[in-house]
Parts: sequence; C-alpha cells; structure tokens
Amino acid sequence: WWVSVGIETDSNYSPSKTEGIGIDLGIKDLAVCSDGKVYGNINKTKRIRQLEKKKRRLQRKISRKYQMNKEGSRYKKTRNIIKSEKQLLKVSRRLTNIRHNYIHQITSEIVNRKPMFIVLEDLNVKGM
Repeated sequence: WWVSVGIETDSNYSPSKTEGIGIDLGIKDLAVCSDGKVYGNINKTKRIRQLEKKKRRLQRKISRKYQMNKEGSRYKKTRNIIKSEKQLLKVSRRLTNIRHNYIHQITSEIVNRKPMFIVLEDLNVKGM
C-alpha cells in the first residue's frame, strides 16, 4: 500500500532578518557583532602585555646564556639554561591558554544567544 498526503495551510511565519548575527572581525577589536556588541582584543589587556614582556625578557636571557656558553661553533646547554627554557615554556603555555579561553568564552556567549544563523566575513585574518 502507498499513501500520499498533501496539506495546504496558511502560514504567517516569515523568517525575520534580525534573528541572525553578523560578525565583523578586526584588528583594533576582536569582533563587532551586528547587534552592536563589541568584543575587545585580548592582546591589549594589561595581563597579556605583562606576560608578553616577561616572555621577551626570558627569551633574551636564554639567548645571552647560550652566547656565554658557546664552545667553538656549538652551544653548551647548562642546567640554568634548561631551567630558563622551562620557565619560558610555562609563560608561553599560559599565554596560549589565556587566549584560547577568551576565544572560547566569546564564541560560547555568541552561540548562547541562540541566533538562527551566524555570518562571518571572509578575510585573511592571519595576513593582517
């Protein structure tokens, strides 16, 4: 047996154009949504700037230690260099985790608004 059913209804539903969110990525701010919400750039916060400064100092310190312990054409790795490199790895990991967490919080906040659709601009952000 085959059954085919067709139903005609008068539907008043028309998709509203305000149910979606458009996101404009930028350099000065991380993102600007079409509803006016602006998400700041995490790299301009005091905490990130301090960690970046600490990272630069550690990199210079390690470089100087390598230059001091150079034997001929090769570099000698001492215990202090190893300790400094571990510190550098911790600072780098902390920076990465802070940035990753911030992006996760922003995207979660946007999705929790439950828009019908999300539109992003197509830019080469890494090239900026």
